[in-house]
Amino acid sequence: MKYLFVLLLSGLMVCATDRNVVINEIMYHPPDDFDNLQYVELHNHGRQSVNISGWSFTKGIKFAFPANTILNPGTFLVVARSANDFAARYGRELPMLGNFTGRLSHSGEELELVNAQKQLIDSVHFTDSDRWPRGPDGYSASLERISPASPGTLPENWGGSVLPATKRATGSPGRQNDSFSTNLPPIVSSIEFNPSKPGASQSVSIKAKVADTDGVQSVTALFRVVGPGFDGGEQELQMNRVTGDQKEGNYETSFSGAPGNRLVRVRFKALDAAGTQRFFPGENEPKPTLTLSTFTNNNDALIPFIHVIQTGAGDARGTRPRNTGPGRFGAPPRAGEARGNSAIVVIPPRGGEVQVFDHVRWTPRKGGFKVHFHKSEPLNGMTTINVINEGSPRWILSEPLAYELYRMAGVPAEQSEHIRLYMDGRYRGYHLLVEQPNKSFLKKHFKDDTGNLYKLLWYGNDVISKHEKKTNPSTGHSDVVALINGLGKGSAAAQWESIQKNFAVEEFASYFAVNMCIQNWDGFFNNYYTYHDTGKTGKWFIIPWDEDKTWGDYDGAALPYNWYEMPLAYGMNNDRSPVDRLGRFFEGPWGGASWWRPPGYFSGPLLANPEFRKRFLARLSELCETVFTEEKFLPVINTMEQKLLVETQFRAKTSGQNPRDGAAQLKADMQSFRDQLTGRRKFLLKELAREKLGR
Repeated sequence: MKYLFVLLLSGLMVCATDRNVVINEIMYHPPDDFDNLQYVELHNHGRQSVNISGWSFTKGIKFAFPANTILNPGTFLVVARSANDFAARYGRELPMLGNFTGRLSHSGEELELVNAQKQLIDSVHFTDSDRWPRGPDGYSASLERISPASPGTLPENWGGSVLPATKRATGSPGRQNDSFSTNLPPIVSSIEFNPSKPGASQSVSIKAKVADTDGVQSVTALFRVVGPGFDGGEQELQMNRVTGDQKEGNYETSFSGAPGNRLVRVRFKALDAAGTQRFFPGENEPKPTLTLSTFTNNNDALIPFIHVIQTGAGDARGTRPRNTGPGRFGAPPRAGEARGNSAIVVIPPRGGEVQVFDHVRWTPRKGGFKVHFHKSEPLNGMTTINVINEGSPRWILSEPLAYELYRMAGVPAEQSEHIRLYMDGRYRGYHLLVEQPNKSFLKKHFKDDTGNLYKLLWYGNDVISKHEKKTNPSTGHSDVVALINGLGKGSAAAQWESIQKNFAVEEFASYFAVNMCIQNWDGFFNNYYTYHDTGKTGKWFIIPWDEDKTWGDYDGAALPYNWYEMPLAYGMNNDRSPVDRLGRFFEGPWGGASWWRPPGYFSGPLLANPEFRKRFLARLSELCETVFTEEKFLPVINTMEQKLLVETQFRAKTSGQNPRDGAAQLKADMQSFRDQLTGRRKFLLKELAREKLGR
């Protein structure tokens, strides 16, 4: 009986050599959401071969290892979501199997590897937050196990692979991990800065808890002070254990306060008794340091201040970009750079806490630049913003007024506001901040960011070339092609049934109605985003964009912006341009008036459908009575003018100009918006009355 018990017990135990097979690397969020590049890698860190035939992943993904699958000592084996896509990216010589079924969630996943007897071999439950590395969450890196012999359930036993120069799926499949260590490095936690609030020239203390089963040998704080045109270089401070013991203790150090308007970047280096070293934050992280600000709120204006501090590649060494000449911002990074090159300091008006966003990515764009924040630290819920000041001064006034009217009408629209911009300490005037429609925008407005977002382009020869896909680019354009090909087919009743099924009708009606109010002549044909919620609703939505030439402005418009007559039939199928009253010299690219555009893919058939048109006209009439009125919208215009008059005076004082010149231009532009509100509304009410009478 004794021997039978031993035999039964041994049948329930996993062979020790099998335990040497571990989940070693996970690519769960490739850049651009190209999920076909997802993979999970196994590694045998033992000294004997292991037969993993019949083993399987039972959680997170589904995959069963085929017969005769042997994992030799020290080798690796990748299980890919798409073997073809993996081979195209990483090469066909790597040991790889595929294809697993399912999809690794971008927000975290629980993976379980079991043997042929369904006994648990290894598991990991990772997330994209808390103590887990951030580099693998769409920044190009993979999630790598640091020490194969240490538990995979411990977040501190995982790091990110080396970040590339530009965003592209990387990792270390088929080889030793970039983060590899023979044993687990010391664990750094419970970080504290004191003072925690911004303040100039104060002594700063740094605290951290450090633990290691081998014993902690030393803990060092590495810090550097950076600011506009300043980089003090990285310095080391030895930290002293104040409580605890060698295996787990609390460590402290301090340094003299940095001057005002500076950032203090801190990272930690911990060494254990076995000689194993950890940097915290990890050197492969998108944010490789923690940051303390000594900026104080001296903003007595009516709009926020934004300071952009360029600090090079954004790593702990802080290499600065090369100078590109007097008055230039410095050499921008290549588009799609994997790690940030700047810090952004936001100082709100009239008091309030200074916000610091470090290691963010700054890239140039027409008339300004774009800022990419970390997903875990958005600016007022925005992960990407555009900071612009281009063309006519009126353009950065009309755009936020347009977005405000869309919002008041219930249309999902971008956040926008004016800011005073400083670039490396140099005043750059006031600019317009506009939120970029992206996944964070979709999540906020539609509760789901997994659908397909398209940007409409005025150029291109067909549906695909005119719809730039912004999310899920690898899945193609089949949904928008099928939708557009089906529009306008069949009877009016059949079309209406299809419109109700596929479109967020009320939102589209409101969007076109606001277009009519602000004479957005370019917002029917293009200048919008469309989002297909492929999840719960299955419907299409529309998002306004590029609203600069609105409120009476168009190519060739008179400076008083006194054009009010864009017709109610504009944008619908069979609409024709009126004769241009200014003559053929101003004829537009599609013939007729310079502001005229052909009907859009959506506006043409929707506005021509009798049932949808009823709802559109009813919504337009409602807006003209409730939102697009002097009582409701004049305060919006007046408030903007008051804020920016202060800025024009400051700009004049700073540049030595006459304050009255800038103020006169601003007042003239703002008056043109008031005139538009009155004149355009009068025209619309007249035309709506005519429409009601059937004339």
